[in-house]
Amino acid sequence: MDVESVTFGAFLGIAGVFGLTAAAIYPLVQRSYLLWGVARAIFFTCMVIALFPIELSNGEPVAGTNLWLAEAALALGAAMTGPFLANYVEPHIKLGKARRLLYWMLPLGLFAAAASAIGQTLPLYNQLHDLTLLACTVLLASGLYAAIKAGSRAARFQLIGWAPLILIGLVAFSYELVTQGHLPYWPYLLLAGLVIDFVVSATGIVDGFVIIQKERDRAMADMKAAELMTVTDPLTEIANRRGLDQHFENADRSNLSGLALIDCDHFKRINDQFGHETGDRVLVGIAQGLKIDHTFVARLGGEEFVVLIYGDDWQERAEQARRCITLAVRAYVPDLPYPVTASAGLTSISEGDTLTCAMKRADKALYAAKESGRNRSLSLTEFRPPSEIGEVA
Repeated sequence: MDVESVTFGAFLGIAGVFGLTAAAIYPLVQRSYLLWGVARAIFFTCMVIALFPIELSNGEPVAGTNLWLAEAALALGAAMTGPFLANYVEPHIKLGKARRLLYWMLPLGLFAAAASAIGQTLPLYNQLHDLTLLACTVLLASGLYAAIKAGSRAARFQLIGWAPLILIGLVAFSYELVTQGHLPYWPYLLLAGLVIDFVVSATGIVDGFVIIQKERDRAMADMKAAELMTVTDPLTEIANRRGLDQHFENADRSNLSGLALIDCDHFKRINDQFGHETGDRVLVGIAQGLKIDHTFVARLGGEEFVVLIYGDDWQERAEQARRCITLAVRAYVPDLPYPVTASAGLTSISEGDTLTCAMKRADKALYAAKESGRNRSLSLTEFRPPSEIGEVA
């Protein structure tokens, strides 16, 4: 197996991987440069097949060299390259006129392809073909330079891949215009340049895909963080009223049994005697004390909290949460000279209940608990209470 066959086979494999990679990534990122890249791969592959005869294992030729068809496919591949780069360069990079000039490679390349076909009977068109592709090469080099100067990461990748092709194009087309003949070994030079092109381009596309995915992940994380901020109380880091409403709408009503509206006793005295910083620490302690199993805790504002309770023993859990407040505040604010207590209004919740109706009932019970001396739970529902749980008629 000679070097030519190995290089030819390597090109077909690399071009195939490039095309399949671009086609596979396109549904995920929806960027048009991937489609232009697939078109480039197809036309350049057709060019290489037209340049290098294919033989069976027994040496019998399947196809021969077709120079005009190869040059037409080369022109079509060059036509796709301008729009590919124009779309591949990051959208935030300001190319201005350079980006528009890259799109001119499309009609110029199409004209060069047509000139290759006409050149079989009118040799003048062969020179037009070379002159047009030389112009495309200059436009590509100019656009690449402008993109790199503007800070494009994608363009820096393509400089590595396209530098050999740009150099070959400038030398080969200039040589053909001057001598009316082909540059020696140009098909092999072009084949080697395309191998480098597709290896680097595939790497760049995958690198760009990874960057896009990271940007999307960051955007999703930022959106989730922003959404979390809208439903979270910034001081206690539990749900706020909006978070409570959202949770109630999505809750499993079949297992949601009760609601407790809890208010810290004599909280104003704490703020007046020890300052708002101490008062804030007390509120954080209350929020932590209310976090027991099978509950959802939210802060309505000030020193008022709501606890949604799941399970059949919801009354006992509500009273347990209220009693935990004293211990939790003592742990969070050890310098407070007296214990902090709370009053609670309890109500059961049925599957058809609304949060507003339940909170109105709990608020009535909370008012009764405060009127009865505070530091206790009262309920509007009938149940057998533990000690210190009364019932409001």
